[in-house]
Amino acid sequence: MNILRIAVALVLLHTVSILPAQQAPADLLIVDVHRSPYRASITYTLNISHQRFDMRNATILNLIDFARGQPDDDGREDTSIAGGPTWLDFDRYDIAALVPSLKAANSVGSQANPYAQLEPIVQRILAERFHLKSHSENRPLPGYIMTVSKDGAKLTPAKDPSAPNNCQTTQDKSAPPQILITCTSETVAQFLTTFSSTFRHPILDRTGLDKPYDFTLKFSSDQLQTRQDSINAYIDVITKQLGLIITPGAIPQPAIVVDAVERPTPNPPDIARLIPALPDLELEVASIRPAANDEPQSRIRPTGSQITFTSYVMQELLRFAWQLPTGAMLGNVPPWVSQARYTILVKLPPEVDARILSQDQDQLTNMLQKLLVDRFQIKYHWGEQIQDGWILSAGTPRMKKADPNSRTFCKHGPPEGGHDVRTADSPFDAEFHCQNVTMAQFADLAQSMAKSEVKNRVPNKTGLTGSYDFTLYYTTGHKMRLDAITAQALRQAGNPSSSDPIVGLSVEDAFRKQLGLKLEKHRGSYPALILDHIEQTPTEN
Repeated sequence: MNILRIAVALVLLHTVSILPAQQAPADLLIVDVHRSPYRASITYTLNISHQRFDMRNATILNLIDFARGQPDDDGREDTSIAGGPTWLDFDRYDIAALVPSLKAANSVGSQANPYAQLEPIVQRILAERFHLKSHSENRPLPGYIMTVSKDGAKLTPAKDPSAPNNCQTTQDKSAPPQILITCTSETVAQFLTTFSSTFRHPILDRTGLDKPYDFTLKFSSDQLQTRQDSINAYIDVITKQLGLIITPGAIPQPAIVVDAVERPTPNPPDIARLIPALPDLELEVASIRPAANDEPQSRIRPTGSQITFTSYVMQELLRFAWQLPTGAMLGNVPPWVSQARYTILVKLPPEVDARILSQDQDQLTNMLQKLLVDRFQIKYHWGEQIQDGWILSAGTPRMKKADPNSRTFCKHGPPEGGHDVRTADSPFDAEFHCQNVTMAQFADLAQSMAKSEVKNRVPNKTGLTGSYDFTLYYTTGHKMRLDAITAQALRQAGNPSSSDPIVGLSVEDAFRKQLGLKLEKHRGSYPALILDHIEQTPTEN
């Protein structure tokens, strides 16, 4: 059902000036802006509370997109924003702002977008603290072009051309499951308006077909894992079943052109007093019990003013609560910590919307951390421990030298217009690409890009200078283990194909074969959360 969610949830990419189109709020704006500390993540988080908002780990590109009401597009590079320095989508900032008129997210009407009230505020921050200057203009940008195939369109004229246009999407739960899109009295232009939001960029209609038609699209939904899978599925069925071809192409679109932007001006000297740390959440009730065997594992469910952490292994809870990239950063760990599962129900004050809170990782993890310390009698300290880590060194580099004036970033998935290897039948389940990054920058991003495959902040030992463009794909250890379990189950069932070797490529082999770099294991001293004491049984509810 990914394709249905995408079609409904996303909107066509369109651009408006990020300069305030409405009157900016007259509130006194007190803002704390500083470079983000190291985090094993390339995504940003946002929290709105009464008269305050916090945005963490955001690039200037994130801020510009947010200020013009654009959703984050799967962490992809944004081609509708042109110009600006190379660090526009690389340097990350934490921002906290006090705004007297700002309402907490849960106090905004249920049908309203609580983040819309922030757009003019972020516009002001960009202008006042980053000295952003920009203008709008039409430019040829990546898009799609729809034409009629050489064999002609496979469309039936509408039985009732005067009837209102209508498209209905249903699911046939046969094996494999099928999605049916049935349209009546629908023009090509109307169909594109309804369903083109699946695509990352706008589609230009060059079919010349302007009459209403009746038609049905049918395709399988069992292999739609990524957004690119959904795009490919649409292109395939529209070509085969409607005789209409969709191809990538540059089309004129409104773009934001960054004329000037600077790194942020200094904070006021008393900013820590003006914007103190967020207060801890006060819990109404917290219930902790051993998880049942039939409970769905590792799921967070926010409803109303309560949050349920369902069937979490204690190691996962600790890692999440202290925002550790992997469990390897835990030291002096009792054996049961990696086995015992718990379900935790937290009831918050009635004015707190759990759905909004669950999107703010800092507040959520801080709440869970204090709860675990209290109920499991945890005592801990930060220290170092000897463990296996990684270093990045040079072999025979196979990366492309970058244009030094191009934008610097690393993103998950293939490059713009590239083939996504992460298909349902592929042995590869991880892919990312980088543009105009130095080896020092890439080494510092390696943990966030490779996630659980790399368990520490990676030092750069390559000795390589200059910047590079490259794409990397590999098989995670998690997938290799699941594939091995599946193969073993098939062997026990007498399936002859189960004797085939497990196909995959480890992250270290991918570095060596695809990039000509060595991601080498290195045993050394790394930061760790050392558990001095932890009880297996929580205090009574």
